Amino acid sequence: MSDILSQGIHNLGVALASVLLVEDDVFTRSTLAAALAGANFEVRAQVGKASDAIQAVVKYSIDVAIIDLDLGPGASGIDIAIALREVNAGIGIIILTSYTDPRVINPHSTPLPKGSKFVTKSHLTDFGPLVRMILELKALPLSGQTGKRSERVNFSATQLIVLQGVAEGLTTKEIATRTGVSEKAVEGTITRLHSMLELPKKPSLNPRVQLARAYFELSGKKPPGA
Repeated sequence: MSDILSQGIHNLGVALASVLLVEDDVFTRSTLAAALAGANFEVRAQVGKASDAIQAVVKYSIDVAIIDLDLGPGASGIDIAIALREVNAGIGIIILTSYTDPRVINPHSTPLPKGSKFVTKSHLTDFGPLVRMILELKALPLSGQTGKRSERVNFSATQLIVLQGVAEGLTTKEIATRTGVSEKAVEGTITRLHSMLELPKKPSLNPRVQLARAYFELSGKKPPGA
């Protein structure tokens, strides 16, 4: 995420996304929660058990859940991910694992919910990729679905926030305020998004309406009032 975007949002006091953290190790949980808060994410709850995770999703509006794969005896991170998606069909899922390939735990384990992503704990020393992953899953929680255009698109943090703003019906000025960039930069991003998503260019089609429809298609979310 660019320093300009991060600083702009920090100055506005706007949380980038609301997060649930599920990790049984207290030190790891508190350290990661502090890092997320420092990166302008709102950690709505940090828990160590499956039951507490489900209660948190019922109680709070949460964009992305970050879940440790191995929580000791009982439900695994995959079990919790599936349960959370049943409660909130639009929640993004990130699985933390100590393994480069999590299948080493159980090659025949239950498949993860669509769009779920893995992060190896050893890679958390570089926080940037996790930040970008959270933003991507907030905007497009089901982006791992087969055949979705998002699989061919590598969105930047700014592009994701602009795409969300367009889908919410915000003006260029409002999106610029949210991202901390100029209105001209927002318009340029909208043009690039239109091209990246391979949307048709016709005088009769409104580019913003097209982007909004693409956002709801990719995210699996419903438009307001739908």
